[in-house]
Amino acid sequence: MPDEHLTEIRFGIYATPDDAARITEGCGAVLRESGVAHELSLTGPERTASAEDMPLTEVYDELPEQWRLQHSATDPGSRRIHEIRIGLATGHPESAPIRDALTRVICPDPEHPSPCPIPWSSSSEAAGERQYGHLLRR
Repeated sequence: MPDEHLTEIRFGIYATPDDAARITEGCGAVLRESGVAHELSLTGPERTASAEDMPLTEVYDELPEQWRLQHSATDPGSRRIHEIRIGLATGHPESAPIRDALTRVICPDPEHPSPCPIPWSSSSEAAGERQYGHLLRR
């Protein structure tokens, strides 16, 4: 199958390790329910720069600042930047409802006053077979 049937969704979150694990577990439940072949991973702040990737602290540098603006007198404690990566074996348009459901794991109430309690951002793009091709063979 051509590459356009592979999509990667990335969520950057500024969260405690417990919140990052809880959100990742919730994303896993959404993905299992969707029935779409997928791969889910959680990367912590220790990810270092490689030829392909910038350090997470650079990719999501706005997230700690968002949190500090709302909690200026509070120590961030164990909050760090984490990234949830999801590979999907589905076309980009078909990934939109799944992405919406995943977003609700992070932000259950999209109508709440901004900002979110856990700062986050996301991106989605077509992915290549090198990283997620095994999903097409399931």
